[in-house]
Amino acid sequence: MGVLAWITGVLLIVGFGLAGISKVTKQQQMVDAAGHMGMSVQQFQMIGGLEVAGAIGVLIGLVSEDLRGLGIAAAIGLALVGIGAVIFHVRAGDKPPAFAPAAVLSVVAILAIVGLAGM
Repeated sequence: MGVLAWITGVLLIVGFGLAGISKVTKQQQMVDAAGHMGMSVQQFQMIGGLEVAGAIGVLIGLVSEDLRGLGIAAAIGLALVGIGAVIFHVRAGDKPPAFAPAAVLSVVAILAIVGLAGM
């Protein structure tokens, strides 16, 4: 597995892992963000759970050659979550600095898919 997979994988694990944990644990910033985007706190927690699960899936895909497909599937899921976040931010009227992290992590997820697939 190449350097691209490792660098992007670690970025996804940290980025989505921390974002997911803050949603699951109902950090005040995330509670406020849920309301701003027209979502319930429970919906935001579910998204956070998906982010944490995706980060774990990417980690498993990085460390286990036999489960690389799981890492690829997790990175695809995280790319979709990130794209969805950008859409929700735009619909809420947010400016690019507010959704830049989600956009950047979506691009990183796409690069991770390429890296994990060995292209």
